[in-house]
Amino acid sequence: MTTTLFKTIGAATTLAGIIATAGAANAATISYSGGTDFALTDIIDQSINVQKFDASLGTLKSVMLEFDGAIAGGAGFENRGNRAAQVTVKFASDLTLKLDQILLSINPQNISTYQVANYDGTTDSAGASGRTLDNLSAAQSGSQSYTDSQILQSFIGTGNLNFLFSAIATSEIIGSGNMSSYFDTFAKAGVKVTYDYDPVQSVPESSTTLGFGLIAGISLLSQRKKSWLKASN
Repeated sequence: MTTTLFKTIGAATTLAGIIATAGAANAATISYSGGTDFALTDIIDQSINVQKFDASLGTLKSVMLEFDGAIAGGAGFENRGNRAAQVTVKFASDLTLKLDQILLSINPQNISTYQVANYDGTTDSAGASGRTLDNLSAAQSGSQSYTDSQILQSFIGTGNLNFLFSAIATSEIIGSGNMSSYFDTFAKAGVKVTYDYDPVQSVPESSTTLGFGLIAGISLLSQRKKSWLKASN
């Protein structure tokens, strides 16, 4: 019976130890975001601040960086040639995100084609020979994951990461050799940083763990004793 007692208590103590350490390998994530409003291009190194990872939360394992960009605006053109023409309008911009160097680049664009008549005598981006295009828009996104320990260090600390956003308009109109045109291009961006980390675990004191084991052992022994008494009757 003594041997059974020690076996029971040993098993219960082991179980308590497993319970005490459960979840130590569970990872956690936390995300922070920042962004800009629409502004007229070209935009050069506009700041986007996103909170760094607080090392007191645990050990940083990886970082997922997401970059979303959008452009909006309008355009107009007039075919001033003496023949009808097919006109292609490419509404676009190159958007970049960097810290010390460029991290992500995207190129939102909206391409459309129009058939227009020869010049109608009035340069007004309207009539048979021209078009006015309102509410043009395009969007694109990109992402990058980082696990290298040296790179991760730049994401850890207090305060904010100062990302720099740039938007260079690349819109163009292709058509007649005699063409009048204009573009209004606005751009904005959003940044999301997701930190994947192992959280700090609170470890129970050894005496507490042993106490849990003893209580569990006594409970199991009590149940075993009741079974023996019932069987003997």
